[in-house]
Amino acid sequence: MSLRALLITSFLALGLILVVAYSMVAKEHFIRGLDAAMASNMEKTARTFGEVIGAGQREQAREFSGFDVALQWESLPAYTLEAFPNGPSESGQLLKKEDSTWLSRPNSIIFAMRYDTVIGPLYLSRKLTPPEASEVLPQAALKNRLLTLIVSILVFGFISIVGWLLLRHVSRPMAALRAWTHSLDNEKLSHPVPDFSYPELNEMAELIRNSLSTVEQALDRERRFLRHASHELRTPISTIRSNIELQRKLVQKREKYEDEKSIVDRIDRASLTMKHLTETLLWLNHEPDTPLQRESVDLPGLIRELAGEMSYLLAGKPVTTEISTSPFSCFVPLVPARIILGNLIRNAYQHCWEGTVVIEQHRNCITISNPAEPEAQNASSQTSENTGYGLGLELTTTLSQRIGWHYTSSRHDNLHRVTVEIGSSLDS
Repeated sequence: MSLRALLITSFLALGLILVVAYSMVAKEHFIRGLDAAMASNMEKTARTFGEVIGAGQREQAREFSGFDVALQWESLPAYTLEAFPNGPSESGQLLKKEDSTWLSRPNSIIFAMRYDTVIGPLYLSRKLTPPEASEVLPQAALKNRLLTLIVSILVFGFISIVGWLLLRHVSRPMAALRAWTHSLDNEKLSHPVPDFSYPELNEMAELIRNSLSTVEQALDRERRFLRHASHELRTPISTIRSNIELQRKLVQKREKYEDEKSIVDRIDRASLTMKHLTETLLWLNHEPDTPLQRESVDLPGLIRELAGEMSYLLAGKPVTTEISTSPFSCFVPLVPARIILGNLIRNAYQHCWEGTVVIEQHRNCITISNPAEPEAQNASSQTSENTGYGLGLELTTTLSQRIGWHYTSSRHDNLHRVTVEIGSSLDS
């Protein structure tokens, strides 16, 4: 059952219940009003009877002003004694008996009352029959039933119209919320939530947007992780493959064992680097609360080691390297440090086609500069990302922010320069 059908049914049921309830209340009040009017007429008749009828004429029961009046209860007509064997016990107490059912009108209504006067109690009774046989019963009952029916229909119609208008007024913002939810995309998730007229709907829309934004951020982190992983694992995989090929050639030439052991060591270091890179990228992607473990690192040795590992990128190029370092040790997470510095050195080697790559290290500041082709300035960001240049810098920026390093990149006169300042946790 839809929400719209549920609301319509609820309003109609509410209107029907109100109509039936108020109809029953109106009927009850109408009957009580007739009973009060009858009691008032009997009281007035008793007073008039005491004033008009002489003492000698009061002994016998007689009809007076439409009522049977007697000084003794037993003197009243038989219909009264059959209806009320005991009679009223208090003055002003109205007795009433009818033979009606829920859906039928009564054949007769019998009233009886006792009224105390100065000459003693008077007993009055009256029997009312349907209008066709009596001129006393008023026609107001029939008119009242018709009025009640008309009012009930009007009230039911009014409630139905109000419910329909209210449902229409509420359904429009709900339909707008549903249409907005179906139209959400990456662009609209960054826009403010529209106003849907009601705080509850606005809150629901904000919850939907936040939930979808969280999911989109998770997917974006997964995409970045795959890009970063493919970019970072490319170098150790290339090292492994090239050393495997070299190992095969050495086996064919039967070179010395020391050369084979050196190749195996390089393959082992490359595979270990792949393991550390994967762990770091997973940590960066899922953003855990616990930081990476720090350890003492010889910064000049790390720089020269990474530069040696990346030297294959300069094979066949008219490029020279200048490495200037000074003794310095620091207490930093080793794997992110290898990723950051390795990225910067690899980018400089990979995108330098001639000239000199300069790597300078003074205490906690590392500067890497390399000549860049003039046309690279006009290259699109998409091309840079496909070559890995922009992607490596993006990963470097993210990791630097996470571990508290200061990283800057600049380009001037076809010279690309990057600077990294290691955080304050140093032990020189």
